[in-house]
Amino acid sequence: MRDLAARLRDIVRQDRRSSGTAEPLRELTYVPDPDPSSPAESAAEVLGGQPIGDGACVVIDDVFEGDRSHGRRRMEACVPDGSQPIHLFDPRVAEHGNWARRVVFFDIETTGLSGGAGTVAFLAGCGWFEADGAFRIRQFFLAGPSGEHAMLQALSAVFADASLLVTYNGRTFDVPFMDMRWAFHRTASPTGGLLHFDMLPTARRFWARRESMDEGGCSLSTLEQRVLGFYRHADVPGFEIPARYFQFLRTRDARAIDGVLEHNRHDLRSLAALMSHALWMASEGVDACREPWEQLALARLYDRAGQHDAARTAFCRAAECGDRHVRREALAHMAVTLRREGDYEAAADHWQQVLDLTGGAASPLGRRAAEALAIHHEHRKKDAATAQSYAASLARHASGSYRREVERRMNRIERKLAGENRRPLL
Repeated sequence: MRDLAARLRDIVRQDRRSSGTAEPLRELTYVPDPDPSSPAESAAEVLGGQPIGDGACVVIDDVFEGDRSHGRRRMEACVPDGSQPIHLFDPRVAEHGNWARRVVFFDIETTGLSGGAGTVAFLAGCGWFEADGAFRIRQFFLAGPSGEHAMLQALSAVFADASLLVTYNGRTFDVPFMDMRWAFHRTASPTGGLLHFDMLPTARRFWARRESMDEGGCSLSTLEQRVLGFYRHADVPGFEIPARYFQFLRTRDARAIDGVLEHNRHDLRSLAALMSHALWMASEGVDACREPWEQLALARLYDRAGQHDAARTAFCRAAECGDRHVRREALAHMAVTLRREGDYEAAADHWQQVLDLTGGAASPLGRRAAEALAIHHEHRKKDAATAQSYAASLARHASGSYRREVERRMNRIERKLAGENRRPLL
């Protein structure tokens, strides 16, 4: 059976024969023709860029000098260094040698978040550091849909020279989205063999559970205020960005896009500064942390990497803070470490502090502490009566299969207590 495109061509030919039209037949294609009435050159002039391809893609370059500050950090201090411990955040990056040779920060603005063939990235921003510490941002703007192919070709050239691609939630959105667009144009994606570091998981480890993040979550705009000390003025809200682009397509007034370009530039600078800040904390150690949650996150990273001395120092510092949530998490990690090292008494002491801070076995961490103490007193201290008190606290909050497990523990302890009571006195 013939494909759909061939059937559609037949329909068009029949319509033209019946109407007597002598115009040449235009072949069906997935790339839209450029609109000759689109003032792409005018858009390039307003936005301070240069048209490429058929003119429907505009390239805009911006240089942020290295001696300028983005919040609390000077831009030249954010240049990636290959000696920085990025392996703590993503071991795959460190395995590829000179990852810091040319780090490209990447962020896109789209006509929607739902994806699909009808959604396009009308703006793609790439940022990298020059030799003098300046931060160059190159943005590719679609003045018309026919410019997408030229945009993708230009992005491929940028990615071909990159040693590492850095995004914020790009592993689940930006990169898969752009891969779909390359596939739509029947072009191989340049991201397949490119090393990729997504900063979002690292940001969540360090800052997602801070009370000050409750309103804004872990968005880049929230972190740049709380962590970097940078505040945007007259910024275009993210939800308004697609509407600005549609306004441009209707009116061809490129002034509606100025704010979107600046929004994208802020995102790229903040991404570079945030990655630099996280790497700096990992390099300097717990003394570089300003918040208890940062100390706790750094301790976990050290522990996962096998740097146990550094992890112990960071856990101890976090356990001394005034935040009860951080304290109990840090004490629990220390208890596990001490038990692993064979210091069971010290581990039990830390579990007891965790249980006191949680107020009982109702929470998952409190249940874990009570269970550890029940095991310690039953099997190591041989104190069945004390073990029974901890098991009873577990039983008050247990349900389902775990309740049956607790009941078996209670029955075993009761048998031990009954055996002790029957033991003759000498």
